[in-house]
This record gives sequence, C-alpha cells and structure tokens, in this order.
Amino acid sequence: MTKKTKITLSVTFAVILLITAVTVCFFLLTSGIPTRSTGAFRNSPGGEASAQVRSVIDNIQKTSYEPNRIDLTWNAAEEADGYEIFLCNRDVSESYVMVNSVTKPEVSIDSLKCGTQYWIKIIPYSMQNEKKHEYPAAVKKTATQAGEVSDLKPLHSSDEMEISWSAAEGADSYRIFRAEKDEDYRLIGEINHPAQTSFTDKDAEEGTLYTYKVCANRTLYNHVNYPSEGKVIQLLCGMSAPTDLVVSSEASRVHLSWNYNQYATGYNIYYAKGDRPPEYINATEKNYFITDRLDTGETYTFRVEPYYVLGKGEEADGTYTTCSIEVSDSKRVASAAGSGTYIEISIADQHMWYYENDQLVLDTDVVTGNDDGKNNTPTGRFGIISRATDTTLKGEGYSSFVNYWIGFYSGGFGIHDASWRSSFGGTIYKGNGSHGCVNTPYEKVKELYEHTSYGVPVIVY
Repeated sequence: MTKKTKITLSVTFAVILLITAVTVCFFLLTSGIPTRSTGAFRNSPGGEASAQVRSVIDNIQKTSYEPNRIDLTWNAAEEADGYEIFLCNRDVSESYVMVNSVTKPEVSIDSLKCGTQYWIKIIPYSMQNEKKHEYPAAVKKTATQAGEVSDLKPLHSSDEMEISWSAAEGADSYRIFRAEKDEDYRLIGEINHPAQTSFTDKDAEEGTLYTYKVCANRTLYNHVNYPSEGKVIQLLCGMSAPTDLVVSSEASRVHLSWNYNQYATGYNIYYAKGDRPPEYINATEKNYFITDRLDTGETYTFRVEPYYVLGKGEEADGTYTTCSIEVSDSKRVASAAGSGTYIEISIADQHMWYYENDQLVLDTDVVTGNDDGKNNTPTGRFGIISRATDTTLKGEGYSSFVNYWIGFYSGGFGIHDASWRSSFGGTIYKGNGSHGCVNTPYEKVKELYEHTSYGVPVIVY
C-alpha cells in the first residue's frame, strides 16, 4: 500500500466518523433524550439553560363569560414550577404588562374592560439552583364579554312591540330573543350597528305577554362572538300610552284623566317639578287621578303609565303619556295631551267646563246626583255614547221631558237641561240633587250639544 493510499483511507475514515457523530447528536436533540442526568436542561454556549419542546404549554381554554374578567386553564408544562402571566389590551396597544404569577395551570384576571380584545401571554418557568429558567411562551387571543345594555324599555305597544335600550360598552352588535309563556327563547332579530338601539317586533299579537332579552355582542377573530348574558323585560302587547290625557288645576290640586286601556290592570302616576327627574306618586285602577295640594305657580309634568300585574309583586309596564301644567290656587287652568277637546265636571264645585282644542268654550254651574249614596253621579273618565233632542227621560219614580240629552255612561246617566230648576250650583246636590244626571241650564246645554259629538271625553270627579 502506497503512502498516498494510506492518506486517502485516513481522510475517508475521518469523514465517516464525523458524519456518524453528527447523526448521533441530531438524534439525541430531536428525540427528547436529555443531555444531562437531570433531564431538565442542556448547556448552552453562554451557560444559560434553554427550554425543551415538552415544556411548552398547550390547550389554553377560556372558562369565563364575564364582561370584566377572564379565566384561563391550560395543560401543565411537565418541567414547570410556575407560570408568569402577561396581558396586552390589543384594542389600544401591542405592549404586554405582567399581571400575575401562578403555580397551577389556571389564572383569573379581573378589573378588565367590557367587550375588549385581550392577548394573554403565559410563560412557564423552572427554578434550578435558585435561578429562574423560562420556557417558550404561549399566547391566548381572547376578549371579555360585551357589557350589558341599560334602560331597556318599551317605546310602542299596540299591534307591534317596539323596545329600546342604551348602548352597551364594548358592543358592536345586538341580538334580540323572545319567549312566550314557558317556551324557550328564540332569536327574532340581529342588529349589526352599535348606534342602533331599538327593535320593532312586527310579529306580536295584542293581549299576549312576551319576555324579551337583548344581548350585546362583540365579534372578533373570524366570527367568534363575545355576547353579554342579556337584559330581560316582560311586556304585554297592547299596553299603549294612554290617549287624550287631560290635566287641569284648581285650588292647588291637579286633576288627571285619560282613556282606558283594555289590557291594563292599573296606571302608575309620576310627576316632575320643573326640570327635575320624574318621581312616583301613586297608582290607580281608575282612569283618573287627583293629586294632593302642590306648590302654587310651579309647573309640573305628569306621566301616566299603564301596568299589568304578572304576579309575585311583578308588573309589566306599558308606554306612557306626559302632560305639563302650572298649578293654580284659585283660577282654573287646563292642559291636554291629545285632541284637547273634552267635558270636565267637578262634583265638589258643582261646575262644568267644555274645552275645544285646548280652548275654553263654555263653563256653567250644574246640579249633579243627590249625595245620598244611591243617586250619586258616577265618577271617572267616560265618553259621549248617546245624543237626543226633545226626549223624555223615564226612571223609577220620575218622567221628565228634556230638550237636549248627552249620555256618557251606560245605565242612563248624562247631561241635560232641567226646566224645573231655577238655580244651579252651590250645595243643591246635597239633599235636592238629580237621580244621577248632570242638570244644566238650557242655554248652556244647547250650546254644548251643538259643539260636541259621539266619543268626546267626559271627565267626572
């Protein structure tokens, strides 16, 4: 064998040894077999420990559905002694801030903003010889749930139901659900404009009780939704705002009346003095209400809102009507939300007024039913239901011809002239009153008959 041949074999053998060594090292590195007996670290050129693949965490899950908190869990890293948690509000920044350090594979981060995009970085670490060694970080891209809507209320309630609300923090859309009786909720509407905060249910039926739920929502990460739990309101379809609300004032009191709502159990009465927010006064099952004495010369705004009793102390509110008036201590003043045409009769004052388009057309003293508990004139809010001229009124123990008849209450109660009387007003009704009708001077009832027609409101109190 020549010298040249020996050199060639030596080089070849060295190359084979080098290739074998590289192959073994690559196998050790990729197979996860530790390079030291501890099985935790391998030495790096700078003396720092570097992480192994099996120490990376995975399967990070969000387990909360709150508007101001995020709870996470994940699979534990095998070699980790703990985890450092960093938070980034991606709606406003790309920077991370450390917010917690935990030893278990779970964390709860609170005091967050509603409907906000958060990225959460989790860095596993191990303590080796009193030194912290970090493993590769994992990031969870998530968000808090949208905030709840507020001031959920009915706007319109007749053959359709319209509801409204105030915008929710962090929401970019809203979902509207409806349930009837014991049925489950079903989705009936979606609004994809955060500034639109009302919805009209055109599939509602009058007299039916519905439960509506409005859920605010934010959509991120390729159509992932972060909805709120939802605000709920129960409404009876048909509980519309009272029509023809009439308000008058005299002797520092205010008299209110309105048309009946056939579905209402009763009516809640509110008032506001000047620019103050409304305050609850009382409730009534009648369609009229008289206040206590109020501050003379001050302007009050009244609100009449029908309600329906659901049971267990709960009510479903309807929509409401408002009307303002200045309180008078002596001179009578009036205001109306509606046509402004109505007849008003005060039993205590033995007086009648007729307003047409909010203008006083006539007023007169009258005599109402005898105050004996049997013939009293019925009080309430009514409407003209019959009209006649030159007719005879008949009842138990009487038969009287009248020139003008304006009936407002079933059972034979109305306004008419009374030629047998020479005076009206005062205290005549206490002992010498009518059988329940409103006796009126001839000229006044004639004028009233000529100005009125069927349906004109008649308010008696």
